[in-house]
Amino acid sequence: MRNTKHVGKLANTQKKVVVVFRELPDDPKSCLVVDTDALADWMHDDVINAVEAPGAQASPNFYEYAERTVMADGTNMLQTLHKTGRLMKQSTDNVLMTPNAEIAVGLTEINNIVREETKGAPIVAPPTDETPMAGKEVKADQAAPAPVAETATPGETLDDTQMAKNLLAQAKSFESEAKNLKAQAYELAPGLKPGPKKTDAKVTEPAE
Repeated sequence: MRNTKHVGKLANTQKKVVVVFRELPDDPKSCLVVDTDALADWMHDDVINAVEAPGAQASPNFYEYAERTVMADGTNMLQTLHKTGRLMKQSTDNVLMTPNAEIAVGLTEINNIVREETKGAPIVAPPTDETPMAGKEVKADQAAPAPVAETATPGETLDDTQMAKNLLAQAKSFESEAKNLKAQAYELAPGLKPGPKKTDAKVTEPAE
């Protein structure tokens, strides 16, 4: 059965969500999610297609893919979700990750495991101006958002230093992800696990 990362549901309402930030830098018990049922059709399709893209599935965090992806109207996906109030703050205890129809795992549990494996890798903060991020309900028939303004205010774009930090954190996550995938593969087929290298024994000629 195929597993899909970054998708889940709210435990209290059963609403389907995409988890954009698994946890927040100063509040590890909270996350930012997108209520996919509240999105307009065009935006819903863009987000779901992005989640299912190989690049997103290879990333441990959806924001990493969203910040380098554009939507159908040409705007940056992460910035558009932020500016239109789609990023909703939720308790990680209220989010269940559902990689397939048969599994539902608490986001808090997943975060604890990832935190232990990555040894506290830095968490990248979401956009800081929280005026449109209050978790307000957005109706599905709301008009498409206006394009992102060309002149961005501080905190809305990532500078080179922050981008470099993102890439370093992503590299660490990929290393951990690769290690986990190898472990799972060896559990399925132990015979594929490489054993200790054998050295050719040197034959010494007897002394005359």
